[in-house]
Amino acid sequence: MRIYTLNNLPYEEYSKCGGKARGLSQLFEAKLNVAKGFVVMDLQTDEDYEECADYYVNGKYKNVAVRSSATSEDGEDFSSAGQYSTFLNVEGKENFIDALRLCIKSLCSVTASTYSQFFAMNKKTNSMNIVVQEMVEAVYAGVCFTSDPVTNEKTILIEAVEGLGESLVSGEAKGERYLVPYERRDGDIVLGNIEAEGGMLSNEYVSKIANDVVAAQKFFDRELDLEWAIGRGGELVWLQARPITTLDDATVDEFDPLVADDAVITNCNIGEMLPSAVTPLSLSTSVKSIDIGLRKMLMAAGAYTKKEMAKQNCIISFSNHLFFNLTSIYKMAVSIVGAQKADVEASICGKHLDTPPIPFKKKAGIVRLINGTKYIKFLFSRKKAMKKADKLAENLVIEEADDLLQFYKNIDAKIAVMDKVTALHYVTSSFSGAMSSTLLTILTKKYESESEARTVLAGLLEDIDNIESVDILRSMRVLAKAALDKNPGSVNFTCEELAAFIKADTSFVKFAYDCFIARHGHRGIREAELRSLSWKNDEKLLMENVLLVMKTGAVEPPKTASNFRACYEKEMHGKKGLAKKGMGYLINQARTGVYNREYTKSKMIKAVDCFKTAYIKLAERMVEVGALPDKDLIYFLTHKEIGELIEHKKAKLIKRAIQRRRLIEQQRELKFKDVNIGKPQPIIIEKISAQNGMELYGAPISRGEVKGRARTVRSVDDARELKDGEIMIAAFTDIGWSPYYSVIGGLVTEVGSALSHGAVVAREYALPLVVNVANATNIIKTGDLIYLNGNKGIVTVLETAESAAK
Repeated sequence: MRIYTLNNLPYEEYSKCGGKARGLSQLFEAKLNVAKGFVVMDLQTDEDYEECADYYVNGKYKNVAVRSSATSEDGEDFSSAGQYSTFLNVEGKENFIDALRLCIKSLCSVTASTYSQFFAMNKKTNSMNIVVQEMVEAVYAGVCFTSDPVTNEKTILIEAVEGLGESLVSGEAKGERYLVPYERRDGDIVLGNIEAEGGMLSNEYVSKIANDVVAAQKFFDRELDLEWAIGRGGELVWLQARPITTLDDATVDEFDPLVADDAVITNCNIGEMLPSAVTPLSLSTSVKSIDIGLRKMLMAAGAYTKKEMAKQNCIISFSNHLFFNLTSIYKMAVSIVGAQKADVEASICGKHLDTPPIPFKKKAGIVRLINGTKYIKFLFSRKKAMKKADKLAENLVIEEADDLLQFYKNIDAKIAVMDKVTALHYVTSSFSGAMSSTLLTILTKKYESESEARTVLAGLLEDIDNIESVDILRSMRVLAKAALDKNPGSVNFTCEELAAFIKADTSFVKFAYDCFIARHGHRGIREAELRSLSWKNDEKLLMENVLLVMKTGAVEPPKTASNFRACYEKEMHGKKGLAKKGMGYLINQARTGVYNREYTKSKMIKAVDCFKTAYIKLAERMVEVGALPDKDLIYFLTHKEIGELIEHKKAKLIKRAIQRRRLIEQQRELKFKDVNIGKPQPIIIEKISAQNGMELYGAPISRGEVKGRARTVRSVDDARELKDGEIMIAAFTDIGWSPYYSVIGGLVTEVGSALSHGAVVAREYALPLVVNVANATNIIKTGDLIYLNGNKGIVTVLETAESAAK
């Protein structure tokens, strides 16, 4: 055993002492204020532990941090970071010895040892050393980077939290950010103006941190990731330094494509299906399948040849947020007889856009006529598409294998099936969109305003039988009612108790549960995102939803008088002959299209869920053999990278995945306009305070009027707080939120269309719904009293929560 103070570590020990000890010793050399401490090397025998403890006592150390400094940590090509134990606020000789033993024990833990073995590292080169440092009684703490790891710009990035910085390092907490740009002049680094996103740190402290960072960068002569703390006495103390080895790897815009400056890019429709940032694994699998389906549809319509299609961007991501390249889809308008630019916009965005002219030359009349015939044939293959999608999804099985590579290959071989099911969904989705947008175009010409036409369309699409998404809540009510009938007290069960009660039942309760799982168990929140578990794999969330429905009484509300018959008769009035038959046929097809679309959407998600289950099991196996530090990291590798990691043991991919996981929190916070010209740029949402009497306008999608308190919902956690009769204000709707429809009195969303999930379910349950209300979640606050007019598309703030509290 050897013990060295951190400020007196021999250079010849640098290669053996581990990354933490080496970095701290170099910070001392750079003349920075580093917390007092020492490094223990090759700790083995009981006598070693006693000697080390005596060193701790004799050095008058009291409250310390005991951390690993394994030689495999923080390397450039391989990292075991996070595999070993850390102990904070260790005080007293016996506690110190216990911390040493547990830290050493972590070197031999199953996870750490298998992780090392998988990447062909032996224990001689992966020795454990221990760094002991005095704890700083931190008022503020955080991390900083000599170059922004997100943008790679020459900007010092400082992140700060109150108290200890462990929550920031682990990703559990979000810190305030401070940016200090710099430039190099004649070998010196000159700092620019401080850009602060918070007021936690004074400019004096930010400048002090930035100047120390510059000094460290000069000494190390490389980009660094550092940890720091500010003690109660106001002193700045440095706790760790390691090289940034991810600057050439993961970035926020890593997967961004190049697009033309005049391209029309929209997150409408796709942003509702998969809102916020998605994981790399989803981008490379389920999202890729959606893109393939769209491409097949465009080629079937004659808009592109296979060679032309290969050069187009269709579904693309910016900062991992999904968008349609609407310009590529506009080509349908010049390729198919009768197709219009406005039809494409109405089908995808639910509204007409003021965008640049289509950059494509109109095809010859005969070509457009032929393509029109092809497209109609494509659309009316919907029944065949439904049968094929059902057969493929129901028979999809991915076989497990003990051998990792074989298991991966089994998954890889079945991705083509998911592609096919998704492409078949595009048949019914296109049919539904075409019928509804054509109907809307006809209605818009008849009525004075588009808003009025949308209200009529909503009425014509009411009361459609047996829609998959509508049956989710209906089937959940059957289960909840069965549980209440069997045991009225079950409404007060915990999630765990309710699950046990249902599984132990031998009567209708278990039957209702089995029926729900069989039909809807593959559905869930953000269901096309592979990281989001389906209901059958997230028992706690499912039980939460069932309990919510139980608390409402689990009674199917009485069927309200449908507006469909009145709207239908009004539109058919005065029409005769072919005009009457044509209008009746179009209305019927639009209604049928809604059912068809929801049916194949369910089958597509069932195929996706099959892959969710397979990747979960693969991740578990990879952790068992040491190919992954933890299961969750699999979602931050692309499908191809998973294969490379397994077959070629590319350890750098682990570091890339870790970086991506940290970045996704920043990506989720980014907001974009729903329609963009050229590459979408993140926008800052202007803070607007609602005023009594303020009116917000959107599109009426589900009729009815209601007054109630608002609840702004940005996540499932927010949705859990919904109370009976409240009006939900959300950016979008998600099928996983269906159970909450039994509670709310109405719904307002920032995006949506007549065919969105929220619209379909709201119409069937007679919930007033207004969509496309810009910035609704920012303007309307929880507690505001609002009046929702689903007939005219108007949301009126009657009384703000703030004014009510006065």
